[in-house]
Amino acid sequence: MLAAVEVIDRKDALAPVLDAWRRLATARGNAFVTPEWYLAALDALHRDAVPAVAVMREGDGAVGGLLPLLDCRSSRGRRLISFPGTRFGDIFHPVAEKEDEARVAAAVAPTLARHLGARCRLDLGRVGAGAGWWRELARAWPSRMTVVPQPDEVLPYIALEGFGWQEYLATRSGQFRNQVKRKMRSLERDHEVRLRRSLTTEEVSSDIETLFDLHDARWQKRRRASSMSAAEARDLHRGFASAAHERGWLRLYLLEVDGAAAAAWYGWRLGDRFSYYQAGFEPSWSRFSVGFLLLAETVREAIAEGAAEYDLLVGNEAFKARFATGERLGRSVLLAPPISPTRLVASAKRAARSGVRAMPGPARERIRGLRHRIQG
Repeated sequence: MLAAVEVIDRKDALAPVLDAWRRLATARGNAFVTPEWYLAALDALHRDAVPAVAVMREGDGAVGGLLPLLDCRSSRGRRLISFPGTRFGDIFHPVAEKEDEARVAAAVAPTLARHLGARCRLDLGRVGAGAGWWRELARAWPSRMTVVPQPDEVLPYIALEGFGWQEYLATRSGQFRNQVKRKMRSLERDHEVRLRRSLTTEEVSSDIETLFDLHDARWQKRRRASSMSAAEARDLHRGFASAAHERGWLRLYLLEVDGAAAAAWYGWRLGDRFSYYQAGFEPSWSRFSVGFLLLAETVREAIAEGAAEYDLLVGNEAFKARFATGERLGRSVLLAPPISPTRLVASAKRAARSGVRAMPGPARERIRGLRHRIQG
């Protein structure tokens, strides 16, 4: 029996698919395709958008997969369809078993096109560089779609399966091992040090604000703004952190020194995956490398929980490379009708980014700083 597809376009009509949606997303270990992320982003970032959640049901009526999109209509009537919160998420894909991604994408494409209009634009955010599902989506779309991919980006991770803490440390450099031990001993020698995880609703509400404050302090030292500084980003994470806490996914840690927070770490545990999203620290404690120590402690926590992977998410920062045992590649993908203004703008942006990456380091940082000030 052929799969049946429906498109849910009302928030209050999502309830019947939430349990299956959550189960499939949790099995993939990806917070960015959960209904909790979708609803938090809808409330904080996309208040004028309309849900466009394509649901594929198997012959027995069970949900086999979803493509949780939003119809973001512009004032000019142009339709941009996207995953929610692509600016703040790391990887997006159909909510399905990995081997079913392409089948789900191909199955929902014709129904989505009829519902949204075949000449809309699809912003798929960042996808796995080797993923084929978005190509199947484009092939099954009734009218021709041009693919506008962006350059690959690094997503480092730590493979934890089969490792204890000492076994993991043995894979790191001598300098790394020495820093973990020496810095913590130095801090504990003269100060009271405590690692605390947020466990109550009240702690989550208070500690997420502490994270924002410490994140600001960290970025202020760099003299440029972070994407997490925007009010809408903070609304998104307040909402998602609260929902993730209710589901038991949230991991929010504070490293407290003499009773005050010196560093904060924010992430989650879904399925077998422990994910690091953001962190912050008080610059006055930087000589003790409190950010590094807290990150190391969360790796130890992930191992103690039995997680198979610690996902460092997108970014090729040097501190991530020190911890990572492997990396994946992702790329942002836009599907648009041929010769559309969107395609031309996206291509120009791609060329501009390539030019910025070719600049010397100091010039590149000045350009990025300017861009953050303009956006922020």
